[in-house]
Amino acid sequence: MAKHIHTLTAPCAIHISGISIDFSLSEKNVESAEARIGKSLRPIDHDAGKTMRQTFYPPIKISLGDTFSLRLRYKKRFRKSHEDIHFDLDEIPPASATRQGRAAINPSSPRQCTHLDDTEYRKSHDNIKIVVILSGNTITEHAEQPGSTSDTTLELQPTTDKIVQICPRFRILVIGKTGVGKSSLINRAFGVHEAIASTHKPGEADIDHEFISPQNDRFVLHDSKGFEPGDEGNVNIVQGFIERRREMSLEDQLHAVWLCFEIPRAGGRLLETGTEEFLTLKRGGKLGNIPVVVVFTKYDRFINRVNRTLNESSLVGLSSNAVKELIKNKADAELKEICIGPLEKFAGLDVPHATVSTNKEHAETLARLIQITEERVYKHVAAEASVMTSMAQRVDPGLKIKASIEVGKRRYWKALASCAAFQDRRTSDCLHVLHTDIVRVWNFHDPHGYLGSHEFRTMVVNMVDKLDVGSPTNPDRTMAAGLSTVGAVAGILAVLAGPAAPIVLPIVASVVIAKWAYDVYKLSGVVLQRFIAYIVDLTLVLQILHLVSDGQELSRRVIKLAVAAYYKSPISGDVHNRIQEYGRTLTLLERADRDNLA
Repeated sequence: MAKHIHTLTAPCAIHISGISIDFSLSEKNVESAEARIGKSLRPIDHDAGKTMRQTFYPPIKISLGDTFSLRLRYKKRFRKSHEDIHFDLDEIPPASATRQGRAAINPSSPRQCTHLDDTEYRKSHDNIKIVVILSGNTITEHAEQPGSTSDTTLELQPTTDKIVQICPRFRILVIGKTGVGKSSLINRAFGVHEAIASTHKPGEADIDHEFISPQNDRFVLHDSKGFEPGDEGNVNIVQGFIERRREMSLEDQLHAVWLCFEIPRAGGRLLETGTEEFLTLKRGGKLGNIPVVVVFTKYDRFINRVNRTLNESSLVGLSSNAVKELIKNKADAELKEICIGPLEKFAGLDVPHATVSTNKEHAETLARLIQITEERVYKHVAAEASVMTSMAQRVDPGLKIKASIEVGKRRYWKALASCAAFQDRRTSDCLHVLHTDIVRVWNFHDPHGYLGSHEFRTMVVNMVDKLDVGSPTNPDRTMAAGLSTVGAVAGILAVLAGPAAPIVLPIVASVVIAKWAYDVYKLSGVVLQRFIAYIVDLTLVLQILHLVSDGQELSRRVIKLAVAAYYKSPISGDVHNRIQEYGRTLTLLERADRDNLA
């Protein structure tokens, strides 16, 4: 559903420094929103309650010929809808020609608009209040000279904005018969509820239907009923679906296929005729490069069956760990005979497999499935799709950290040591884009936007402020290659990422953000250490939050518990000690040669 309002282009450039959306009086529940300016997309973050807010620094420029609209996505039971609200730019005054703000048109240059101060444009739609902040104190030419824009004049835009614009969701097709455990698999892997059951009645499936969960809108599920005996026509349906999607843009392409089987009993048949035909198509290249991963489900039940077949006399004198190892070895041997052998006969060695259980005792099996999938998506689809795979999944915190590093490497982490992107910016503005990127990668179920709130950002800043950075180091020693900063962060995360510390009582975050966050960014050892500390502290807090939230909707209390657990743990002290050591001992040459993460 889309509501179209007559849209005109701006007669003079408009600069937008912020947007707020208040739907507290509306019957509609806005799940997400994004500003669409020309061809660019800018997500609007949740603020608190039923409000959303986003600040743009520097302001976004709407030039002659651009269009401006908001896309609101609404959450309904089992389904989602969206609405496009278009703005008539003639109704948004760049301002009058007075000094009370707005815009004065220079009579000697009809293409130049001078904005003198900030104003607001208000719009109401179905009891949803929208406020657009129009920026002042800017002088801009509509016709800019080629090459005149430098990196320091561009908006500090989160790297994930571009990734989400290219590939907003991880799109997966899950194939399997009723009862193999598809629903439990999807629910657990992506932290949602009743995924398969919400798409259709038991035993039915519409492969073209898109399921997007209100608990996790970073993935799209397509479901196929599998290849039943005597129903070989479904192979043609699946093949046609894959071929159609292959011709679409990355956003609508299929990024991966999970082909699910319950591990059969000894002597049982794994592959039906239709499955063999599908795997033969994949091996012959007729399905293209789409990653197909075979998933053997209900591993916990299989292990229990193997356990019951053991001769008790063979277990006498063995430790519990030795018994587990014996069971695993016997299970692996049976899996090779009844699953892996028949699979490789028809699929060859290019179709990977994973054995999984949704039981928490076997959580590592789901993590391995996600890792295999992400690796294949990166290799055969696109880097943006692999980042979205990591964002969508909710079982492997290590993959979240890897994706955070991948996103950081693209621009801003490299800029920390060179000062190119952050020069003359407020430190708080620089932190904002770093914070936004990391939080988006972790993709918590955070409908109230707590992780993007001022309160949570203040908590992280105040943790960083405990870092004893000492006096500024020699500026010459801080002119490091940007990749050395990436290496420092990645190295610290790799060493310290581990089990969460015990939960302790919540700390009280200061209501006054640390002074350094308001300083203008200047290259120095002190600033560099604090930025690294912010990245690492935030990431490890989110890792703890991942473990304690278990995919459930976030609350303020759970967030404070996670912050407190990290703050009181020895890990936080180790983090800051390592960062100080990095800042003290690394020479310019060592920094330049330390890391090769390009």
